[in-house]
Amino acid sequence: MPALLTRWKSLPPEQRSAYRWGLIVAAIAAAVLLLPGRESWHAAGPHNVGHTNVECSECHAPAPGSFAGQAVRNLLHVVGLADSAPHFIYAPAGNEQCLACHENPDDRHPVAKFLEPEFTKARQAIGVQSCVNCHQEHLGVRVSVTRRVCQHCHQDTALSDDPVDIPHTTLISDQRWETCLGCHDFHGNHERDVPKLMSEVLTEEQIQRYFDGGLSPYGYRRLTVIQTMRLHKDDL
Repeated sequence: MPALLTRWKSLPPEQRSAYRWGLIVAAIAAAVLLLPGRESWHAAGPHNVGHTNVECSECHAPAPGSFAGQAVRNLLHVVGLADSAPHFIYAPAGNEQCLACHENPDDRHPVAKFLEPEFTKARQAIGVQSCVNCHQEHLGVRVSVTRRVCQHCHQDTALSDDPVDIPHTTLISDQRWETCLGCHDFHGNHERDVPKLMSEVLTEEQIQRYFDGGLSPYGYRRLTVIQTMRLHKDDL
């Protein structure tokens, strides 16, 4: 605070007056935005697919500090009088909040797995140990990561008795990473028979429609997934 006070005193009187009026206007606007029923006005963006009936407080814990302190500090950061800005109203959601509803005991790619040393490069590239790195919230979609995400971990995949008509080693050498999700459901959330002919794999368009929020092209959801997704009301 002493540093902020020093910066404030160093400003010309007319600039301090402008900041005072700005703070007053911002305080009034914030009060209006925070009225009950106005949550969508200050949300970071639309709910992702399946989260339309989820309240902010079900995924976000209150941010540290008072509302007034958070607001002032953020405003000071915006005008350059503070070096950092605290979280406002709610803290970001993390794996704990996601897994409270989406934990699947049969998950083929659980987030805990990516904490192993062999996935260091993948963590650096896309942050696979964090749910929201692949499922960024408030974008109105289901999946926010590229369809070629598999390339970060499966460069050396080779099967001794490869069941596919075009071997995995060939697909990898040809950099056809878009075909991975054409056969494999990443988390194993659906009852699906993996195709053995490349002519039967899902197209990139089908996968992208699913990523964007469309119906699943992978088939029916597994019972274990239905049981654990307590908050979901929409079809995945």
